[in-house]
Amino acid sequence: MHWKNWPDYLGVPDERGYARFHETGFLILVGKNRDISTILEHHRALGIPFEEWDLETLQEREPFLDLHSFYPPRRPDDERFGETSGEQLTGAVFIPSGGYVNDPQLSVHNVQRAAEANGATFRFKAEVVEIRQADGRVAGIRLQGNEEIDSPIVVNAAGPHSFMVNRMAGIEESMKIKTRALRHEVHYVPAPDGYVIEKHGHVTSDDDIAGYNRPETGNLLLVGSQDPECDPLDWVDDPDNFNREISDEQWRAQVYRQAQRIPGLPVGGQARGIVDLYDVSDDWIPIYDKSDLRGFYLAIGTSGNQYKNGPMAGLLMAELIHACENGHDHDENPVQVRCPITGLVLDTGFYARNRDINEDSSFSVMG
Repeated sequence: MHWKNWPDYLGVPDERGYARFHETGFLILVGKNRDISTILEHHRALGIPFEEWDLETLQEREPFLDLHSFYPPRRPDDERFGETSGEQLTGAVFIPSGGYVNDPQLSVHNVQRAAEANGATFRFKAEVVEIRQADGRVAGIRLQGNEEIDSPIVVNAAGPHSFMVNRMAGIEESMKIKTRALRHEVHYVPAPDGYVIEKHGHVTSDDDIAGYNRPETGNLLLVGSQDPECDPLDWVDDPDNFNREISDEQWRAQVYRQAQRIPGLPVGGQARGIVDLYDVSDDWIPIYDKSDLRGFYLAIGTSGNQYKNGPMAGLLMAELIHACENGHDHDENPVQVRCPITGLVLDTGFYARNRDINEDSSFSVMG
């Protein structure tokens, strides 16, 4: 609801305009390799409408798709690439309320303007070189050039740099769940002939080929990977120094796998896309938590899959920090946050830094 009513949620104007949520629907393709019963249980419990499509309905609704199973996912240099398993997908689940935000960068600028209207200030291109401490508590930060900023509360929301900031604070080794920076590529491909993004485009998750796609401006598809075992993971030790060029090899892997599902997908021409970093926790579930350094809090490991949860993550962190700063023992008794729209209670212990790895995670950008 926050994204559907984004200007009202922010409550302030932005000279650049507002990002928009496109409610295209979210399509989950289902094969024998994927059990989505837990997902459906959550949707029923939360009252989120969904439709279960059999194979006939899927073919009728999505005539551009080849419904054969290509599992397991392979790379194009595998001699068995493109072979089907001899079976078909079993169907799909369609969630009408799903979608995507058209301009993430603009949405962040929108949040900046809203924060400034409520007293926040921003410093850009300022390198943090020290998490200052005094008497067992955070005291602020030091910037490159030796400028000090005093603060009794510091929140690590540094994205792919989160592990470096934790090391500065001296807390990384005390955490059971840690974060790392992972290089990732997404690619732009023209839609096939007759495919009209506004009519046919959904956000689509496809475990059978370990890929996803969503519509993009200009009748394009944005194609990404769900990190199958055959794809090497490109961990980055220095988030300020990594290869930002599209890899022809990875472009072929992701786009050719998608072309198995969408046979008319144009795969010729120059590789286009974006390269950047995810902030990935050990189980791809974020850490929203306090730390062993008093006053130092964690909103990290968001791994690309928590973007649309931003408004709720902000509320969660605000309530968690308020409780801890007023003496609540969050490690012993995790803070419970009531969701303002549904009224449901969220146990923040699910996101604890010292949790066990959640084996039910997708271990991918899909969350």
